Amino acid sequence: MTDPRHLPYEIQPNLNRFHYYETHWKKCGLQLLLKYFPPGENSTVLDYGCGRGEVLEIFGGAGYQVTGTDVDPKCIEVSSRKGHAVILDPHDPGSQFGEKSFDFITCFHVLEHVDNPKRIAESLARIARKGVVFAVPNLRNLTGILRRKIQIESINEGHLQGWDHAHFLSLLQRHCNFELVEWGFDATILPGFNRIGVGLLGQNNLIRLETGLFRRLFPFHGISILGLFKVKP
Repeated sequence: MTDPRHLPYEIQPNLNRFHYYETHWKKCGLQLLLKYFPPGENSTVLDYGCGRGEVLEIFGGAGYQVTGTDVDPKCIEVSSRKGHAVILDPHDPGSQFGEKSFDFITCFHVLEHVDNPKRIAESLARIARKGVVFAVPNLRNLTGILRRKIQIESINEGHLQGWDHAHFLSLLQRHCNFELVEWGFDATILPGFNRIGVGLLGQNNLIRLETGLFRRLFPFHGISILGLFKVKP
């Protein structure tokens, strides 16, 4: 995995709507998992790339037994305040955790940071008994659609890869032993309106639009490509 310094160790979801969305897409992933695989007595989840540990708190609160893992020792320190977290061996996670060692894996906004996302996805397919909830940034989002030239200033410098829904589905289903169960959708940001919306409506009302009406109108143009995938037999 790449240098993790792109990750802010503290965020303010109540003050910054983009910080709010970093937690929101994890809650959307939880709703997908609950729909098809509600927690049983010992439903285990590995959060691959646990960052600040929100998944440990969110999924743990829903009844899953969650373990977080990350390459960054600071992330492990921060995540351990919310649950169990261990340092990750990114070179061989399959051997570290073992074949079929967790019922489910969550992998939120991680694959875009790695040199070989296919190898990581294949490893997760070996570790998971049932399925994986993936989320990656969506290259088909509407932000920047009005620009007349390519700009990189707004692109996270840690991102090495990118997909739209079709290419991400192709990667996972054709090459990594997964089958799509259902897509999830987090929020759709409209260019132009995004710039004036906070001033006109306030942050909370703009969030309601972006997670409500705008998301329903343009579901495949959201912030994240988010989906629940089951491991093929």
